[in-house]
Amino acid sequence: MTKSARFARPLVLALLACFSGVIAPAQGDDKNYTDIPLAQVPRPVIQAVQKKFPDAQPQSASRGIEENKPYFDVYIKVKGQNIWVTCNPQGAILTIDREIVAKDLPKPVATAFAKKYPKAAIRMVNEVTEDNYSTYDIAITLNNKPLVAIFAADGKFLEELEDDEPAPASK
Repeated sequence: MTKSARFARPLVLALLACFSGVIAPAQGDDKNYTDIPLAQVPRPVIQAVQKKFPDAQPQSASRGIEENKPYFDVYIKVKGQNIWVTCNPQGAILTIDREIVAKDLPKPVATAFAKKYPKAAIRMVNEVTEDNYSTYDIAITLNNKPLVAIFAADGKFLEELEDDEPAPASK
């Protein structure tokens, strides 16, 4: 999965959840991404999610195809934390995307972020783990422009993306 693709689905869902209070499918123009009932998620996928997160409360699911490979996203809550788990149909976990609070960023990431974006307002932070490698996707507003800054766990800046979600209105 590409960095922007793996981040876009959970970010859209999370931002919709934060700003509207409702989880909605992140379909947009992507015809290969469809919201599905939890009952349609393959049993190996559900078993893998439950094994990894025994306290998980499944909320919703979707299926998609990327690079001709099918995948399933299962959105769960674990002790109030929003988590998206992406698996292949056989139940192998491909990506875990956890919504975290900024104060829980690793110190190297927090330091690098503060240095690169001293005037940015943080809207959301996600810890994304893929192949045992974690990155931190930080949705920010800078000069009224919504962006996503991506950092490696060691604090190395990786990428900045424009965010399709509107920045929240200033109060």
